[in-house]
Amino acid sequence: MRKSLILMTLPIAACSTTSTMSSQQAMPAGAALEQAEGAVAAARLAVQPALAYPQTRRQDLTETQFGVAVADPYRWLENDVRNDAEVRSWVTAQNQVTDAFLDQLPGREALKGRMTELYNFERFGIPQQKGGRYFYQRNSGLQNQSPLFVRESVDGEPRLLIDPNGWSQDGATALAEWVPSEDGKHLLYSVQDGGTDWRTVKVLDVATGKPTADEVKWVKFSNLSWAKDGSGFLYSRFDEPAAGQTFQSLNQNQKVYFHKLGTPQSADRLVFATPAKPELNHTAEVSDDGRWAVVTSSSGTDERYEVTLVDLARRAAKPRVIVPGFQYNYSYVGNRGPTFYFIANEGAPKLKVVSLDIRDAAPKPKTIIAEQEATLDGASLVGGKLIASYLVDAKTEVRVHDLDGKLARKIDLPGIGTAGGFGGDFDDPETFFAFTSFNRPTTIYRYDVRAGQASEWAAPKVAFNPEDYSVEQRFFASKDGARVPMFKIGRAHV
Repeated sequence: MRKSLILMTLPIAACSTTSTMSSQQAMPAGAALEQAEGAVAAARLAVQPALAYPQTRRQDLTETQFGVAVADPYRWLENDVRNDAEVRSWVTAQNQVTDAFLDQLPGREALKGRMTELYNFERFGIPQQKGGRYFYQRNSGLQNQSPLFVRESVDGEPRLLIDPNGWSQDGATALAEWVPSEDGKHLLYSVQDGGTDWRTVKVLDVATGKPTADEVKWVKFSNLSWAKDGSGFLYSRFDEPAAGQTFQSLNQNQKVYFHKLGTPQSADRLVFATPAKPELNHTAEVSDDGRWAVVTSSSGTDERYEVTLVDLARRAAKPRVIVPGFQYNYSYVGNRGPTFYFIANEGAPKLKVVSLDIRDAAPKPKTIIAEQEATLDGASLVGGKLIASYLVDAKTEVRVHDLDGKLARKIDLPGIGTAGGFGGDFDDPETFFAFTSFNRPTTIYRYDVRAGQASEWAAPKVAFNPEDYSVEQRFFASKDGARVPMFKIGRAHV
């Protein structure tokens, strides 16, 4: 839940003690408590040995930045801890100081035990259905990384595809992005090592569970998008950094490539690049009809984009800009033939859904779902409908629209909370979403788009009954008259 207040009622017990002070001389309870806590803290500090931090080497390094001399004596600490022995030694020494202090704190083991108990419940990710197979992640409770599973049908038995927990001894190598092919025969997945933004992209044969020989490196800040025929995929990469500059090189000249399965990366086809503007970033996805690469370009981190179409069927065709200027946030939702749907903030700070007809020489946005009082959180084309998710008074509300924007219905969520997902293809009869509330850990639901009904698909087993607790929303007026939402959580039927 975001930007909300939580109201909880706590019991307060009053204690009486004998004292030589009269009631007129008695210290207020709050002040007495603060004094007692201060005395305890002071006593603990008195017996704490002084922390002996390791010495940190300073180097004589000064650079001139915009005419100003800037000293940077600790530049050497920016080196990769995995490759630089001095940095690794410094980090190890710092951790030893920290751990020695934390290990002797009273009550730490009790707190750790209780936190472990509370976090030890299974967690499910939102499934993706491709080729009749259902791909999803599941964590049994305390696993460092969530393994990836597949089912051969919506209610089929799970089969383990990828378990990243054994990829590295320190557990820092993770399964990052993953995308199944349209026919469900291959899984595209990326490996993230040590928290870096770099990715190594690989392909898994779903039937055998074994990786193919395909491997793509130097991928960063990239979408992964399959061709509709499963022949290969689009990805974005940077040039290979110079030796020793893997984590220090500038992010410039990002390019979009197409990798054909069964070929080396050196044979990948360049799809889009802007060498005259090396500062631009480019991500791409294959359009719903498989005809176009929809390239979204950005400069820096501002949500102001330019959208370009690259014809995947005609390699000689020049890229075509359909959203120019880096002025607005345009996010591709999907397309039906020449009609492309976007979430956009052009003239709509809380976002709206628009369409562009790419048959026009200079497509003009047509409003499909106008800006609402609530903020638009996401949209998708699934089951022949346009599903829009909104943030309404700090909780999720999901609305189903016809393609012309007419409201068909609202989705009945399991309660007051946060929902996300609703992905899929236009012809899919179903979609999935995750729902979380104050009384309910994340639960996965299947939504039948045509029937308009949601059913539980995967729920974690927890040590309490969520129905024993209620979540209510109330509103209060602030001094300036603003309507402030508040959530009240308590036992049900009390």
